[in-house]
Amino acid sequence: MIYSLEQAPKQPLGEVADLQQLLKAGLPVTPTLVLEGVETEFYQLGNLAEQIRRAFEGVFGARLDEEKLEKACAFAEKLLRESYLLPERADEVRAALPEGPVLVRYAGEAPFGLEAGKQEALWALKRLWASRWQLDAVLLRGPELAPPEAASLVQAAGDELVLDEALSAQAGLVLGRAVKVWASQGRVVRVV
Repeated sequence: MIYSLEQAPKQPLGEVADLQQLLKAGLPVTPTLVLEGVETEFYQLGNLAEQIRRAFEGVFGARLDEEKLEKACAFAEKLLRESYLLPERADEVRAALPEGPVLVRYAGEAPFGLEAGKQEALWALKRLWASRWQLDAVLLRGPELAPPEAASLVQAAGDELVLDEALSAQAGLVLGRAVKVWASQGRVVRVV
């Protein structure tokens, strides 16, 4: 559920696998916390999926009901932001978070938020999960309601995230394909 990058279950593909491979090859990768299944648990314990399903009833039919869609999206976003993370899980996440500013994002996606502290990072996780219910995100996957599964990442970061050509070249050699690497303070943060 809550892993350091080094301890996260090995994955055949995806950004987590790329970051693990770069770390194993000795490239400087920023301290990264990988959350797998925490979002699913959050949905299950709060019965959020059922509440969201009911909110979207009648939205996708013979034609899209735009008014209902807007209301359902607003409801789903608010529901996720205001629901509670299991206290024990929140404590586990908080204890595992790196000190200082952190980036919160989904694996394979651009950074969602830069947060100054541990409590702010927890709030940002809920905002990240709620972002899957923004109108444009729902329209992209509609009529399928379930958001795509992706690990949530919390990464130590400085103030600036920059495209690093040198690290991109090194990472490309390690991964065996052309990639772009965004770095903070000389450490790999994101691989595309």
